[in-house]
Amino acid sequence: MDEREKRINKEIKRLKKLYKDIPDSKKEIIKELINKASFLLILSQDIESSIKKLDNFVVVTVNASQEFTKPNPLFKEYRDTVKSYQTVIKQLNDLVKGCEHSDRSEPDELEAFIK
Repeated sequence: MDEREKRINKEIKRLKKLYKDIPDSKKEIIKELINKASFLLILSQDIESSIKKLDNFVVVTVNASQEFTKPNPLFKEYRDTVKSYQTVIKQLNDLVKGCEHSDRSEPDELEAFIK
């Protein structure tokens, strides 16, 4: 097992502790989302580490006789990975939030006040 896999497994264990009290009907989807979130978090950390090592934040691309300067592609990859991670975590939280509401027999005081 390489270092990245160890880090992913460590994050999976951490997230499983946070999302342990869920109904059996949601366990499989929660498990998949935890695996995805763990992978995306470690990937974003690795990309961030690579970005920190960059000497130059732009890349010069040569196309025939023209030169173009553009941001390093790692920035887009980092942004997309972090955005995906945030989306998966939101899905996890929404699922758990839905479970909490369905498990309660009495409405929350704040919810009752708002209604």
